[in-house]
Amino acid sequence: MPDGLAGTGRQVEIAFAGAAGERTFLRRQRVAYPFHLGRALYLPGDPVEFCTVYLQSCSGGIFQKDRLGLAFTAGPRACAHLTTAASTVVHTMLEDHAEQDVLIRADEGAFVEYLPDPLILFPDVRLRNTVTVRAHPDATVVVADSFLAHDPSDAGRSFDWLRSETRVEDEGGALLAADRFAIGGRQLAAAQVGIQGTATMQASLMVVQRSRPGDALAALRSALPDDGVVYAGASLLPGGAGAWMRLLSADAVALRRVVRDAWSRVRECFAGSAPGIRRK
Repeated sequence: MPDGLAGTGRQVEIAFAGAAGERTFLRRQRVAYPFHLGRALYLPGDPVEFCTVYLQSCSGGIFQKDRLGLAFTAGPRACAHLTTAASTVVHTMLEDHAEQDVLIRADEGAFVEYLPDPLILFPDVRLRNTVTVRAHPDATVVVADSFLAHDPSDAGRSFDWLRSETRVEDEGGALLAADRFAIGGRQLAAAQVGIQGTATMQASLMVVQRSRPGDALAALRSALPDDGVVYAGASLLPGGAGAWMRLLSADAVALRRVVRDAWSRVRECFAGSAPGIRRK
């Protein structure tokens, strides 16, 4: 599969290449403001093939009128872990909205993990966030998506709206599964019984794995908590695309712990070993 990056107009364009038993490396990279890409890391405890890279924001977050685009391509048998250096602050927007669009392409035998830290939504934020996964049937792609609301002034204000979509497509771009939601800050703050209650923090973990969807589901369900602090459920994706987990909580630390545990179980299932500790 060609990397398909040239001429996309995105601020981040990264292509990974690899082979069985060899380190994955950055075959091509183009990173423009407001992003910065850290060096390729090979962390203790990871399989030899895995390359870890951290994305950082030079601007301090996402601002109104931002139109951000990121594209990641993993060639055959490349193994890449992509994450952020910290949570991304989405700043107050008085006039417009912001958009972030992420495209992940995974070729045969590739293993891609896109696990950014949560979005922190400030008051009056309006954000459209889209992630598209285009994967070979024998590829594995793990995607996390999470957010929480925060008012620095502690005045009871909240974000305006968040519209989020995660799409799973085959190699030709045909849609296999989609997760979409739209939520308003006032709706979230209302703590409506039967919807989200007091659980104002949300996360999802999607495992795109078309050849072993049942194993993906079993890995996610093995991490489901039973302490009542995090409410979570896991099910198969439609179209035989894999499995996913949705989580709600009022405790950010507990939510992060469950997401990490689920990711660890998935990594162990499909790569043979759990990931080592990543300090941020």
